[in-house]
Amino acid sequence: MITTVTSVTTLANGAMAYGFGILATLMLIGFLIAKELCGAAASSSGPDRRLSLAGSLDRALNVVIIPFLVVFTAIVIDKVVKILR
Repeated sequence: MITTVTSVTTLANGAMAYGFGILATLMLIGFLIAKELCGAAASSSGPDRRLSLAGSLDRALNVVIIPFLVVFTAIVIDKVVKILR
């Protein structure tokens, strides 16, 4: 009985981690797209780039993107280690 519960719990945790990995990757892609769009809009606004909303969002998105890059790197390393075993 305990073995069945443990194996089911392990499978559920693995599926949940896989789902979080996909969600984190999709969010990283979305934030990178938003950063590119804000950077393009800010560069077209001229010399007052820092004062524009797009310029501010371009800089502020770095705060969100960097942790997602760390998570993405951890996911990639985990997948490579699993493949190499």
